[in-house]
Amino acid sequence: QKRREEKNTTMDPTELQQHLTTALSLPPNHVTVGLSNLLSSNKQTQSLLIHRRLPDNGWSDLQIHRLLLVLGELDTSSGEVVGAVGGGDGGGGSGSGSGSGGSSAGSSTYTGRWCGVGEREGRTYSTLILTNHYGLTHGIGRSGDVTESQPKALGSSTLYRLTTHLVLDAVR
Repeated sequence: QKRREEKNTTMDPTELQQHLTTALSLPPNHVTVGLSNLLSSNKQTQSLLIHRRLPDNGWSDLQIHRLLLVLGELDTSSGEVVGAVGGGDGGGGSGSGSGSGGSSAGSSTYTGRWCGVGEREGRTYSTLILTNHYGLTHGIGRSGDVTESQPKALGSSTLYRLTTHLVLDAVR
């Protein structure tokens, strides 16, 4: 079975600006303002994760929602279909790809989001509940230690650690 090759869809801002103005016929000055807002938001998120300090100016609800959605994407149980290459099932449990692909015996390449079937996996049937929890269904900690990072819940673990740093910064 041939593996479908996918193009890298990451664009630099200049390339994105060019595509928005030419392919979608959007006015260049509108595109410039929109991209400036997007890049500014990304820089604020990056600064928060790097410095682990409360921002000087509070964030809007939209900025907070965006951060939580980004963190939710990091959990293996967030439900979005992605292509992946891995060896084995990601550590514990039996892995299965969702969507068009699946993990075949002897193959370390699969398409679809990995989702385990263990008793502690984060699964949500209702999209309403999934949306209300930003895809953070897996939880934090491991085997009774809430501070230990959960390999299948990078977003939840990141949120826990970031929250700890921000609370300590507030106390200072």
